[in-house]
Amino acid sequence: MADTPEWIQPGATATLIWHNGAGQRPDGGRVYAIAGPAFELSPASPYFLLAPAERGDFAGRLYRGQADLDDLRKFLADVMLVEGDLTDEMQFVSARAETPVLPLLEAWRGAPARPLLPYFPDIGAFIPDALPLYVDSEAHAAALAAPECFATAWVCDECGEAEDASVFLWTERRGDRVRVCFLIQNDGGVWSCRLHPFEFAAGGVSHPSPRPSPQRGEGAK
Repeated sequence: MADTPEWIQPGATATLIWHNGAGQRPDGGRVYAIAGPAFELSPASPYFLLAPAERGDFAGRLYRGQADLDDLRKFLADVMLVEGDLTDEMQFVSARAETPVLPLLEAWRGAPARPLLPYFPDIGAFIPDALPLYVDSEAHAAALAAPECFATAWVCDECGEAEDASVFLWTERRGDRVRVCFLIQNDGGVWSCRLHPFEFAAGGVSHPSPRPSPQRGEGAK
């Protein structure tokens, strides 16, 4: 952990942006030209995952359920994690700090235990904050069984297509816990990604939902 940057910590959320290349600012920092998605307002988090637009084929394979852990690693090897701002009418990302994301994710495997969250099978979700994070029972069971995996965790029943609303998890079993190493929440092509956000019990303990479940499709954002 000594070699990891101080400007970001495990659990952070970063918005993935496709870019068409980077240029230098006069102060030496870099500016990335946004290829998509389009934003009207800046995301709440100052962190961004910047992926080359030519790697957009990964998104297609991901939505079709054809991207495995090796594919994810190869994709993330080309992605930079930056702290910065959207500038010039949301056309550019101005980076204050940046680091390759895959080595950081690997380094954070040794981070202290992340928050332990219960799984609520009656709604098929975790509740990491005010809104549920849907993970269907099959994906939950697969994460419990595999030493490490990356898979589709949920697709919105109402939307029916992964490109509309979906969740994808990279998980690693660690003794009596399963760590979520990387999480993608897709909402209409906008990927909100969390880095080592939480862990859950490997024993598969059942928990009743603490409150009525919203309709599927709500809270996926």
